Amino acid sequence: MRRNRSDEPVDADAALETDAATGEIELDEERFEMLRDELRMTFDYQVERLQEIDAKAIEILKANLLLIGLVVTGGSIIVQTDLNVVPFVNLFTIAGGLLLLVSTGLAGVTYTASNLRGGIDADAVEVALESSRGGSDREEDRFEVRLLRSYGRWIEYNARVTAVNDMFATVTVLMVIVAFVYVVAGIAAGVAGPSLLVTGLAFVALTGILLWLASFAYFMDHLGASVAYGTGTFDGVRISKGVTRKRGLSTLRTMRSERGTDEDEDGQ
Repeated sequence: MRRNRSDEPVDADAALETDAATGEIELDEERFEMLRDELRMTFDYQVERLQEIDAKAIEILKANLLLIGLVVTGGSIIVQTDLNVVPFVNLFTIAGGLLLLVSTGLAGVTYTASNLRGGIDADAVEVALESSRGGSDREEDRFEVRLLRSYGRWIEYNARVTAVNDMFATVTVLMVIVAFVYVVAGIAAGVAGPSLLVTGLAFVALTGILLWLASFAYFMDHLGASVAYGTGTFDGVRISKGVTRKRGLSTLRTMRSERGTDEDEDGQ
């Protein structure tokens, strides 16, 4: 695959020029090759990004399951001894344990949420064969034109899928980090043995700080979203994060809806 072109992909719909008088699409072989290469490069980047997110989710899932197994095994051994563990069972450690369990579930959801779209099906093959036989007089029915437009639709759809997966992955990572912070704070509180009031105030203060830091990290995708590009250029595709968080949440609601079919996704 050639990657010596610009990393800003070309919008297929914008790049297909239409003759104002005849309404026919003008697409020579050189332009078709250029557009196809750019679109394929963007599509491949999206696939690589989703695979990267899935790999991270699996690693987090494995690590969490291993840690939970160690905690359960260690706990079953400790309860059989005379060691007093009651001071270490406090708000911090309970919250950390719950977050660890939730992050484990989210890691599994992140891995199963990937649903990319792309590639040609049997109908597309028939269109290609019909086009090669000159079965259609309309320029917009040509296989090459429909392929480029399809790439544009696939890239847009995959950008929404990437946004959903990235949200799950981001929340999962943040939960794991916060869980470990809570556990460390809980161990420190168990050693120090403060009063219940002091423990509660410290828990509220730490929670407020962690929520602020987590919200800042979660909305890091807004960087560059409002950058104004000059005239005569394409905006490009948000490959790493997909669409914005707002559109990602809208896509997630569509996925959860009973009417969330592929046709609904295309209509957005």
